Amino acid sequence: MPHAPDQVADELLVLHAQAGDRRALAVLARRWERRLLLHAMRLTNHPDGAREVAQDTWLAITRGINRLNDPAAFRAWAYSILRRKAADWIRTRRIDRRRAALPPDHRAPAAALPDPADPADPADRPIRRALATLGPEDRELITLRHVEDLSVAELATVFAVPAGTVKSRLHTARARLLAALTATEKGTDHDTHR
Repeated sequence: MPHAPDQVADELLVLHAQAGDRRALAVLARRWERRLLLHAMRLTNHPDGAREVAQDTWLAITRGINRLNDPAAFRAWAYSILRRKAADWIRTRRIDRRRAALPPDHRAPAAALPDPADPADPADRPIRRALATLGPEDRELITLRHVEDLSVAELATVFAVPAGTVKSRLHTARARLLAALTATEKGTDHDTHR
């Protein structure tokens, strides 16, 4: 399968970074900073948390880039690191809340950071509303597949499951999204995740 020009550029930057070129690493960081931050926001729903997760992700990428055997796998590898860092951040936050015995703070709305899935076209707003009704994993799966354009193989790496499982989960997530869209069109909101 031919690689997209952006993916080829990323692969070359990874190879140069692995050879010790700090400028290549800086360019790679600039290319990925926004995407990682936006996905961190989707996962944490907290602007400060998203920034922290994205920064921790980039530090892990910087430290581990020499261990990446296949530069073509950079995209899936970066998202899998981000996913783990977001899970760590959420887990730590829950523990801190329990220790402090304080009620959960109010999260900032997801609109605090721009989202590439947030279309300027008002006709696409029902899709956003329907996505918001999905469970976090369904929403993440659909976003990574259809907004970030990750392949099934890349999603298998991100979620650490076989490709067949990704296909099955993607099918289920799309069905839930369709049900939510149908409900939105009918003017009824209902929770489609389980």
